[in-house]
Amino acid sequence: APPAGALGALSRTQARAAAAAAPSLVRIVARDGRAVRSGVVVAPGLVLTCATAIDAVGVDDVTIEDLGGRSWPARWRGRDLRLRLAALAADGLDAPPLARAPAAARAEGTIALALGTSLAGGGLPTVTTGIVSAVGRFDGRADQTDAPLDGSNLGGALVGLDGRLLGVTVHVDDRLGARSGVGFAVPWARIAPVLERLRNGDELEPGWLGVTIPREDDAMPGVLVRAVAPGSPAAAGGLRAGDRLLALDGRPTHGRVAFREALADVFAGRRLTLTVLHDGVGRSVTLIAGPRP
Repeated sequence: APPAGALGALSRTQARAAAAAAPSLVRIVARDGRAVRSGVVVAPGLVLTCATAIDAVGVDDVTIEDLGGRSWPARWRGRDLRLRLAALAADGLDAPPLARAPAAARAEGTIALALGTSLAGGGLPTVTTGIVSAVGRFDGRADQTDAPLDGSNLGGALVGLDGRLLGVTVHVDDRLGARSGVGFAVPWARIAPVLERLRNGDELEPGWLGVTIPREDDAMPGVLVRAVAPGSPAAAGGLRAGDRLLALDGRPTHGRVAFREALADVFAGRRLTLTVLHDGVGRSVTLIAGPRP
């Protein structure tokens, strides 16, 4: 059993973390107040939320409301279909961006708080607590938590005990219901490279190269290209069955897991440089990822 007072100290720490993050939480309110979702301010005037939550609400006449009750008309910005994130902007929104936790804070077993917004309003966010139970799920796109999530707090913040942002909570897989016991958050390391694109209104689709790799790794470098789809970006770049992919934009792809994690960062329209081993000779191939067929 924990020493006397340990649980009380943890409770106070969690309360301080929630209070520290609260000013960066917002409500996303649809027309006539008929639906409320959560969002988190990640840059001045810019809010990220769960894209599926926005899809459920619709984007017409949406307002962003801080926890003090002030509201601003929201403007639809970008969406990342890979990460299930949507970006909204509001002129005059002065809620501070939430400070980001260092990458090391994402370690499995870290206590995490899922913060959302109350349907009824009020000055503090809703808070559920758990741990980061796994990192790098879904080919590295999301971290897993057992802090309970539901429709109202999706799109809010997953924070550590210092109140800093670990990730934005999303509904990442339609096969997992609200009672699955696990939830997911996109870590900042995945968000940062595309934040400006989202701010500028881009819609990012999962990228496709058109290569098939074996289900099992072998002892050779990189990953084997088992097949290349006709008319694919890989075919246009001259890749052939039997080639080996050694790196994607300088990121080593030694094994199936490493390749899939590198590919998870690729969106349609992105220019890529592949390091390829062809008949024992290394070469670089530049291509543009396409949308998934």
